[in-house]
Amino acid sequence: MMDWNWCLRMMIFGVCQASGKMPIEFSTNIKLRLSCWFNGILAEMNGIFTGWSDGSYDWAFQLHDFLHSPVELPTLDDDLFKTALSKRILDELLEIYLCLISGEHKSIQDYLTGVKFAFVIGYPRSGGSYLTKELFRSIGIDHRRISEALAHDGFPDIGENWFESKSTEPYYYLQESMLQIAEFLVLSKNYFIERSRPDQSGKIIIPKKMHKLINWAGSFRSLLGGDLADYIVTIRNPLPTAISIYEKSGGMPAGGKFPAARPRSAIERWILNDLNALGFSDSRAAALDYFGAVQISWTRFHLKMASSGLFSDNANNVTTLPYDPVRYQEFLLGRYAEADNPNKPEPLLVHDKYREFPQWLDRADAAIASMQSIWCDLGLRLPTLTPV
Repeated sequence: MMDWNWCLRMMIFGVCQASGKMPIEFSTNIKLRLSCWFNGILAEMNGIFTGWSDGSYDWAFQLHDFLHSPVELPTLDDDLFKTALSKRILDELLEIYLCLISGEHKSIQDYLTGVKFAFVIGYPRSGGSYLTKELFRSIGIDHRRISEALAHDGFPDIGENWFESKSTEPYYYLQESMLQIAEFLVLSKNYFIERSRPDQSGKIIIPKKMHKLINWAGSFRSLLGGDLADYIVTIRNPLPTAISIYEKSGGMPAGGKFPAARPRSAIERWILNDLNALGFSDSRAAALDYFGAVQISWTRFHLKMASSGLFSDNANNVTTLPYDPVRYQEFLLGRYAEADNPNKPEPLLVHDKYREFPQWLDRADAAIASMQSIWCDLGLRLPTLTPV
């Protein structure tokens, strides 16, 4: 699959102190690699590939483990980019990417006129997949027919750091993240305009589970303004969160320790990344009990969330939901009504296995109390979290 080499003529405006002349012009090449998610979704839109949205995989199934491997993307050649649809989308992608890197927020907002995102943001296993699925059902879309890449976590990969090493190659995360954000915005608009209908406000609603948004939450709010997105925040007690993670990752590891040497799922990998970012070596992380590792990661996530800019400016488009079947149902019934959908949301599955871990209960309560205090000091309110 091809890379893109874009030759961009850059204009630096200002007076050159040496000569007094202006402006300075120079040309530079920027090499960009389209993500596999962009290629796969574009192939689906062209009728070439259906493996991610044929209904065979339910990414929102609450009892499914995280050992699932997505259908492998077939080998695609440059013919994919020669269709009229692909050419138009590539043109739009270039335009939106250039707007992103030049700060042309208004142009992006104009481009997205007619759509509205519903971002579901929360720590893993806090009901985000369930809510995203039900948001799709509320607008009459079978979530199994929407690829996991377009609806779920992972894409766009909004990295915390600007730079990283992948194998032996330097990796410029900032450039990659910006391109993937442009990919996501362009694909989402084109994909759902063809598959959905406007709601009562005349907007096409685009649900998206996107926990990585907290890395750039303030920037996203500035980019999309107050009219192009709603933000649904899910928060769950860390004790049942830890239980749910290990159950869906293959069971409690031997000895009750966190499997830092060999994470078994994407979420265990994310937890290890959090621990590494806090200075834990893999060996030190492996010495933690399972709940301890999850609790540290949970704490880091909600500290970042509080200070991310997610709650800045007009917070009327931010809804914070504790993990609770009643609260989730009430929220979803409102969304179904807004979509003129007479159906009802499916129930949220809950469990009370926390009683099996009395040694973790006090630690979970302490973690919640600490986080509530920090949020309160920041002028925010962390909701009451029951151990379900």
